[in-house]
Amino acid sequence: MRVDMSIGDGREGKIRAALAKGQLGGKLAGLSLPRQIVTIALWPLLEQVMSFICSATSLILATNMSDEGVVKEQLASGIGVTGYILWLGFLMQGAVGLGATAIVSRMTGARRFEEANYSTNQVAVLGLIAGLLSAVLMYVTTDFLVSQLLDLSDFAREVAMRFMYIGCWVAVFSGIVFALNAALRGSGDTRTPFFIMLAVDGLNVVLSIFLVDVCGMFVEGLALGMVAGMAISAAILLYLLARHTSTMHKTLRGTSLDAHAAAQGLTYVPPLYLDPRSMLPDWSMMVRILKIGLPQALEVGGIWLIQIYVLHVISRLGDAAIGAHTIAIRIESLSFLPSFAIGVAGASLVGQYLGSGSVRLAMATIRKCILYSILFTSSMGLAFYLFPEFFVRIFASDSPGLMTVAVPVVKIFLLAEPFYAGMLMIKMCLRGAGDTRRVMYVSYACMGFIRVVCLMLWDTFWPESLSLTGIWYLICADLIIEYSILEFMLHDLTWARRKV
Repeated sequence: MRVDMSIGDGREGKIRAALAKGQLGGKLAGLSLPRQIVTIALWPLLEQVMSFICSATSLILATNMSDEGVVKEQLASGIGVTGYILWLGFLMQGAVGLGATAIVSRMTGARRFEEANYSTNQVAVLGLIAGLLSAVLMYVTTDFLVSQLLDLSDFAREVAMRFMYIGCWVAVFSGIVFALNAALRGSGDTRTPFFIMLAVDGLNVVLSIFLVDVCGMFVEGLALGMVAGMAISAAILLYLLARHTSTMHKTLRGTSLDAHAAAQGLTYVPPLYLDPRSMLPDWSMMVRILKIGLPQALEVGGIWLIQIYVLHVISRLGDAAIGAHTIAIRIESLSFLPSFAIGVAGASLVGQYLGSGSVRLAMATIRKCILYSILFTSSMGLAFYLFPEFFVRIFASDSPGLMTVAVPVVKIFLLAEPFYAGMLMIKMCLRGAGDTRRVMYVSYACMGFIRVVCLMLWDTFWPESLSLTGIWYLICADLIIEYSILEFMLHDLTWARRKV
């Protein structure tokens, strides 16, 4: 089943002869480019809103476990640290998901549906393997990361460890969910992943509130709610794809999937489904998937190390600084709910347009995604600048220490938002094209120099002037430089010739 899907591949001649360049099938057929972006982005946007509500609920529940301001700071600090450990655990899952999106979107655009479905089944198996490895990795590294790398108070350290020793097992189920959702998005189906993640986040919120507020559990209630929500949602997703299996077997009746799709017309796109025979491990296909995704995993792994170093420096400023940093990140993520959804649409459309042979429309997609993202995030940045106390108070009510430190950081978002939006769009779209390695190099070079070398020099020679606000200004400088380099890369069209 291994076939290279590159632009200009001679084996695609018959398909290209039958397709006008840039013509997509399914629900995208006949739509203008802006409407295609909106059609794909709508469900990821709603998904991101639910994800924000879920993460915000966990932080609010944690900080409300005590009425004392100092304890609130320690709770916010401990829960904030767990996000970085979970980030580490999901590295391998991200690699699988990116490879799935790039390959399935390219094959869908070229109307090679048998290969798209075969890849999806391999992705499911690879996602489970990645999930198991992720869970074990988080379990064995939690004590070292919390106790050795970060300078936390004893209570904040206890909060983080008690949460992670249960919460790490969410990876077993998220490996399956994230992998299959990525494949579905690559095929243009963003609605199913939305409902699955709606179940994940909805169950997480409901179960966490029940376990913490009704059952009186401590942070273990938050962890159990997260794991149970993901496990139930994984079962729902597998059930839905199994139903597709039954339907497609009755429909095909011995006919190949590609032949059936051709008979239905150029606008038809069959649903992805599970096939037990296609789930037998095919190591060549898995290597192909990981070949695309591993550069991103290495990129995110390097970014994680950089972020851990930054967090290490911040932790020496006290629990209030880590808590405020966590709150600031939660607030900032609110502005990127539309941007991430637009990026998902951009990555899928870029892959499909390259598969159908239209580099021009792939570039036009990236440009529109950048424009829409900057408009959305800049508007939110202005709101954060004008009303920072309102947003911080959502997470830090009755905690003057957190309010004092977090408010100046939130106001900085006005400077950061447009550059972060543009950088995020270009990175997501280039990854959708399979050009993950160069994106990794840019991230390493810029973040490594500014967030590590410059911060290390600052911390070594002028430690008395170090502050959370100053660190965020340094982060802004990194965003501006990364965006400038990625804009230059976008024009050379190397990404459009990338084989996947």
